[in-house]
Amino acid sequence: MLRKNIILIIIFTIASAGFFANAQVRDTDIVLTITPEYPSPNQDVNATLNSYSVDLNKANITWLINNEEKTNGIGKKSFSFKITNSNSSTILSAIINTVDGQNISKSITISSTDIDMLWEAYDTYVPPFYKGKALAPSQGYFKIVAMPSIMGQTEKTNMRNLSYTWKKDSSVQTGSSGWGKNYLIFRNSYLDRENTAEVIVSDILGKTNTYGKVTLNTTNPKILFYKNNPSLGVGWETALTDGFTINSNGETIIAEPYFFSPKDINYSGLTFDWFLNGTKTETPNPKNILSIKPDTGQSGEAIIKIIINNTETLFQSMTKQINASF
Repeated sequence: MLRKNIILIIIFTIASAGFFANAQVRDTDIVLTITPEYPSPNQDVNATLNSYSVDLNKANITWLINNEEKTNGIGKKSFSFKITNSNSSTILSAIINTVDGQNISKSITISSTDIDMLWEAYDTYVPPFYKGKALAPSQGYFKIVAMPSIMGQTEKTNMRNLSYTWKKDSSVQTGSSGWGKNYLIFRNSYLDRENTAEVIVSDILGKTNTYGKVTLNTTNPKILFYKNNPSLGVGWETALTDGFTINSNGETIIAEPYFFSPKDINYSGLTFDWFLNGTKTETPNPKNILSIKPDTGQSGEAIIKIIINNTETLFQSMTKQINASF
């Protein structure tokens, strides 16, 4: 009886060894990845094969692009190439011949698509006729617009007919993602000096994907003073500096709070405190405009100061003062 059991164990061991030696390799046993995951036109791409069940170091691997062989070799697990065409698809394939004669093919379709990431400070104040770009302060709002260039069968795909998956600082923004949602609006946290916004854009079939990323920085608000001329209007082309002269008939000084949020300076949470020679004055109306008129026959110097503060934020506060003579 013991001899029969030994014989059966030997037979089972031999049969099992043969079974495992010739086990069929599945397609999912080998993983093909590319870096970067979403390459841009004219960008270098590195492709890599990995497996925990197949000895790729002994396998003969052939790499193809659009069915055209580019290179092959034993253990050639990686392959580098360049994406050359914009708005086109590249089919990358790897054919793996294992040492036990099995043949496995792995392919991936790479979409090379341009995408422009445009951003603006969504709710930031700048004065009229300001030609520069508004910047967002701490706890201000950013708006990012993705403008992909994805070609359909015959023409460029409408941006509203694409799917957008947005991330802010690596966190998916579920409420802002979906079909046709090509923009993201978010508020900066006072803890973050910088934010990143990312988006993955896909067509309706999910075969064409493109990726965009932008890094956003906040700025400190600033205050500039301007003179309002009764006949010429506000002289926004020249900011007032120390030592300007107050006309004997009086002057109207305008304080412009660049890069404060919100853009409506009449917002109740945005306070303007004016001081003349250290004494707080009554808040004028409009609150960013102060009229000054020296006493008749008097001359001297005046220190004009203003403190602008967004009372609903921690760091949107700025002080500016200027010396004037009269």
